[in-house]
Amino acid sequence: MKNLLLCSMLLALFALQAQSLKLVITQDKKNCRYKISEPVNFYLSAVDADGKNISGQKINYRFTGDGGLDKSGTVISADTPVKLTETINVCGFIRLNASLLGGKVKPVDSGAAFEPEKIVSSTPDPDDFDEFWAKELAAIKERLKSAKITVKPSVTPARWEKMWNTFDVRIEDGVINAGGMLIIPKEAKKKSYPIVMCFSGASKIGAYEKYIYKSYKCISFLMNLHDTENIIPRSDAPKYRKLPNIKDYQLRRADSLSEYGTGIIFRRVLMSKEFLKTLPEWDGRNIITRGSSMGGAQSIVAASGDPLVKLCIAGAPAMCNHFGSLNNQISGWPNLFKNPVYAKNQKLSDDAKKVMPYFDIVNFARRVKCPVIMSVGFIDYVCPPTSIFAAFNALGTTEKVLNEVPMGNHGANLDKTNKIPGVFGYGGNEVNRLVRKMNIETRKAAEKSGQ
Repeated sequence: MKNLLLCSMLLALFALQAQSLKLVITQDKKNCRYKISEPVNFYLSAVDADGKNISGQKINYRFTGDGGLDKSGTVISADTPVKLTETINVCGFIRLNASLLGGKVKPVDSGAAFEPEKIVSSTPDPDDFDEFWAKELAAIKERLKSAKITVKPSVTPARWEKMWNTFDVRIEDGVINAGGMLIIPKEAKKKSYPIVMCFSGASKIGAYEKYIYKSYKCISFLMNLHDTENIIPRSDAPKYRKLPNIKDYQLRRADSLSEYGTGIIFRRVLMSKEFLKTLPEWDGRNIITRGSSMGGAQSIVAASGDPLVKLCIAGAPAMCNHFGSLNNQISGWPNLFKNPVYAKNQKLSDDAKKVMPYFDIVNFARRVKCPVIMSVGFIDYVCPPTSIFAAFNALGTTEKVLNEVPMGNHGANLDKTNKIPGVFGYGGNEVNRLVRKMNIETRKAAEKSGQ
């Protein structure tokens, strides 16, 4: 009995110690930027709740990065940080992941940039890219002339019902269905407000979010990523994600220009924008696009080639540099050519190589001429920084800002000592400022014309 009690106490002690332990990675430079081939020293520690180094812990680590870097190993923690040194001889990124053997402590990551401003996309820019999308847009405009468009009044939350009219929008043109939630200021008159188009991330089902009511004095539209009802209970979302037209849409028919799942969403973006341009309350001059991750990709698609878009916000956009993984670069979500569906089927992969350049955000970015605000996390494994820089560097505007978050994963800033926002936290102030400016200009123009 005493031995059993002692064993139980030791197990409890070990469990408590595991709960209080955490892994920490630091490196030479706080901004995590280095020259190509410059050695980077990463310092790995296992520490207790007081921040004291704990020795004797087995730590697994793995380096991945551009140039084909993929190394792993195990080290034993000591009473001082363990140094690991690595570099790459190409422009790009290194990522270090560390985990405690046994998996009872949260893994940690660190990222290092190597002259990322020199990153160039591996995805080709098709000679007929502009022609292809011009035809797609023309077809969408033609179908909209006879489309069934339902703009149904919806409930505005009580907190904002004095400010906004809410509408549930559904567009059916016989080929592609689109929709979203639309809010318009109650006092809106003809040609009185700009449009802010908002786009959702890859996993979103439906188009209802209360955050659009906290938006700006403008017409706001949150597009539905899929062909579903706009207002869907959260509890039903898993059921919808299993539907054939939604499940794995980012991989579906990537060998077909007309049927690729994400390509249909990009067409839905264009259709929604053309519908919004018909609203009598729109000022006729100004559109702002905004989103993060898959929403960031849609934001760039909406801004590409359209002079009426005056600002594009794209937080860590997805769908960047599809061919990166074919050239020892880290591709963005969905990293299609590394997916087993394509990696193990040469015919399918070869056909997809002919299609995917038309749906690579880098190629849309080349055609964006308005100011752009982007953001990037150095430890983002979903939309990796190499792919983001490939798109940012290709932008067709000089008015562009890329907010770097060295300890940013796919959304958050994990460095709590650093007051900068998470990766998805940029652009709001600029949108607010620009909307106010647009509204002042519209009001002055109306006064001048005597309206």
